[in-house]
Amino acid sequence: MTVPTLRDLFGDAELTALRLLAQGRTEVEIARTLGVRPEAAGRLLYRARCLLQARTLPHAVARAYETGLLQQPV
Repeated sequence: MTVPTLRDLFGDAELTALRLLAQGRTEVEIARTLGVRPEAAGRLLYRARCLLQARTLPHAVARAYETGLLQQPV
């Protein structure tokens, strides 16, 4: 039995929302890109923040980089 990695806990939409947040996009812009309502984008970001055990969304972005979930742009 394999132990799930942090990446395994994230859905594609949550990871995309987090990536867009790291690029400085707002919830409305993230929602538009994902084709969902802003409330849904907020829920995706909330779940990402909880999975990363972050206190704030900026903290979630920092934790995502620290853990290797997100890669620094080249």
